[in-house]
Amino acid sequence: MPESAQGEVKSSVRTLQILKLLASYQAGLTFTEIQKNLEIPKSSLFVLLSTIQQEKWIDFDAKSNRFTLGIQAWESTQQYLNSSQLISIAESHITEMMHDLHASVHLAVLSGCDALYLAQIKSDRSYDLPSRVGVRLPAQATALGKSLLSGYSDDQIRVIFRDLVFKKFNSSTIGSLDELLKEVSKVKIQGYSESNGELVERFYCVAAPVTDGSGKVIAAISSTVPKLYLEKKIVTKNQMQECVQDEARQVSEELRAYS
Repeated sequence: MPESAQGEVKSSVRTLQILKLLASYQAGLTFTEIQKNLEIPKSSLFVLLSTIQQEKWIDFDAKSNRFTLGIQAWESTQQYLNSSQLISIAESHITEMMHDLHASVHLAVLSGCDALYLAQIKSDRSYDLPSRVGVRLPAQATALGKSLLSGYSDDQIRVIFRDLVFKKFNSSTIGSLDELLKEVSKVKIQGYSESNGELVERFYCVAAPVTDGSGKVIAAISSTVPKLYLEKKIVTKNQMQECVQDEARQVSEELRAYS
């Protein structure tokens, strides 16, 4: 094989190694950490990272000096997920939740410090939410995020959020890592999470984790209604909590049947 071809193959292999490595670290890695993990010469690594970043397969955060997977990686993952069992199984269940609770319902996975929305079915009663497919919302401020984090240990959560400055959207928003850890510990005990206006004050949301065949939390589903619905008793918190947990269990069971 000509030297030029060998060089291209080596670069291709190293590119895949970088993407695979970053996929394993949701909080991202610094240049030095990537170099130490893969033992790629610094000059070569700099060129590779610059090229991959230009193609939007990775992002670079100047504040934390960390590289993470980028939008192109997400879009490719999304194409895969669209044909996967997760969305096809979950959509029938969240549709049922929408009709039962007159709520907007969602499916999400954890991406770094965010809940990444993979599916959404809007309520049969019109009201606007900041969520839509492809949007990332802060995990600490959403019920989905807290349910997704319930699959992680405290130490793992500390790593994921080590560089995050907690932003308070209102007085109800979790404002520190210690507060988040307390909330996640509650989710692990009760099996569901809540957001009582923590991101948008006028909405109440309940979420529950979805697990795979090994019991690992891989996604979460949620149900969101205006707080006015609770006041008018169109739906109750207990109804929402029970319905979401039940549907999440059913999705998990169906996923296990395919694993």
